[in-house]
Amino acid sequence: MVELIRVLVEALTQGLPGLHGIHRAKRHRKLGAELFMLYVRLNEAMLAADEIVRSLETYTQRMSGHLAHGDDRYALTAGNWIAGNVQKQIVNLTRISALMSERGAALQIINPDAYNQLHPLLSGKSNALRVLLDIMRSGALPLAPTQEDIARAMDSSHLAGFDGHRHMMVLMRELSPQWRDTALPTSSEWGPSTYDCVVQYLQERRPREQLTEMREALEGLRAALEEHFTIADVLLEAGNWRLGTGSGSFVA
Repeated sequence: MVELIRVLVEALTQGLPGLHGIHRAKRHRKLGAELFMLYVRLNEAMLAADEIVRSLETYTQRMSGHLAHGDDRYALTAGNWIAGNVQKQIVNLTRISALMSERGAALQIINPDAYNQLHPLLSGKSNALRVLLDIMRSGALPLAPTQEDIARAMDSSHLAGFDGHRHMMVLMRELSPQWRDTALPTSSEWGPSTYDCVVQYLQERRPREQLTEMREALEGLRAALEEHFTIADVLLEAGNWRLGTGSGSFVA
């Protein structure tokens, strides 16, 4: 899941040079509002992911001691520590999906290549984000997708219409069982096998490093937004959007 959020952040920040060509007009204000909403939601997703990774790191420390001495059964309840943040992430990713699909014009304008690559991950009935959300709604924490999984999905960006849709259906049919099998339950004890899985995930996938890079990219995005747009730009275009309501809401 961390890898997917990172790809979304990178796609948005890579398009920052394109902001210099946007003229100050209604289109400019609308773009500012859309980018600001994406920034807010991506930042919230990054913060929730950070809390999840922090809990996983704490779990490995405590479970290591429990396996050695058997004196910390609280370590076995780590799924409960994470359940709340999984629910938060469902909301965050649902809103990001809505923003990218319903108001994706912002990214199409500043970085059309990135938008085209992300499109298979976020759109249609068969896409990576939908599968992740289904796993989380079942009460589990997905460790998928890997960077390799994302690369395979983005490879279909050059396929149009039915061919692209069919490619994603085949790919998701292949990957979905793997993603579900590697997801961590949040309603049952985390024993030695879960401990081994989490240790491997932290060591091989290095989510802490990815979060650091995400945070730096988001800081760059915020700086660029402050450079190119004013609060007036954003609020004027926001108009009657309800704060904190709806899948594509403005801010919560």
